[in-house]
Amino acid sequence: MTEVIMTQMNYVLELVLLVTFCVVTYTCVFLHRESYLKILNTVIATWYGSPPNRRNQSILSRLQFQVNFITMGSLFAILLMQVVVNFTRGSSLWKMILVALTFDLPQIIQFVTLALYYVLVMMVVALLKNINEQCSELVKDKKILSDGVIQVKSKQLFTLRQMELAYVKAFEIKTYINEAFQGPILASALQCFHSMVSEAHIIYHGVVVDQNLNTHDVINCSIWIFYQILKIYLLAYAGNLLKLEALKIGQTLHNIPTENQDLRWLLEIQHFSSLMSYQRIEMTVYEYFPLDATLMYNMLASATMYLIILVQFDKKV
Repeated sequence: MTEVIMTQMNYVLELVLLVTFCVVTYTCVFLHRESYLKILNTVIATWYGSPPNRRNQSILSRLQFQVNFITMGSLFAILLMQVVVNFTRGSSLWKMILVALTFDLPQIIQFVTLALYYVLVMMVVALLKNINEQCSELVKDKKILSDGVIQVKSKQLFTLRQMELAYVKAFEIKTYINEAFQGPILASALQCFHSMVSEAHIIYHGVVVDQNLNTHDVINCSIWIFYQILKIYLLAYAGNLLKLEALKIGQTLHNIPTENQDLRWLLEIQHFSSLMSYQRIEMTVYEYFPLDATLMYNMLASATMYLIILVQFDKKV
């Protein structure tokens, strides 16, 4: 690949991290092979077990668009971009094939794995949106006033209890997804962090210090950095959207009128709210760090700090 020893070490470490991701992913898929069926079956049972809602079709349409956009559009565009960038380099055909098999192919596997994770999380988000819509109907429903006391229909009580059970199922699905994907996500995060730092340092060293990096190499390294940022953004966006939907349900519960209600109605709302406090829907990686909006900031900030340290070492040398 190159004659510079530091760049060789970075390429070897990058390859080791990519292969490690593939091994970890295959191992997790084998160990949690039953979880995928549980996830899909629980999602379908929970969706059709909830009461019909006028916005169900719009939620499903949005989910279908996101699935098609991620699986068909984005993955095809990334694959096409990798092929174009790789096979337009000024190198021999053997080197192009070598790069395609050792770097591009594992990264496509990584993107496919993260796309599957994103789609499964979006299914849980759709369930939470449906729960929030059902709870919003309780806020809008008019209660019947009789002898100064608001009478609540049994159908509404059943609906609230049904939404609580649906939330428990959504939390169970989240747990299955978290257990099945936290290993690959950790390996992917390590690879993305190393790649962002090493590729950015290659650009700096080749443009500023040695001044021997051509335009194609700069574009290639920049696109490779973009790939890593895209992976981190995918993880952060999915986890943050999941937390926001759960937060919306909690806000909707607090907006349900409780004045002059009977005791059972108050207990239903209080039990649902307490359940959400103790069973928080949040994606984590072995409880080390959450997969939310802070992931993107922390990853970029850490990579920038390490890049500054490497640049300072270059200046000292």
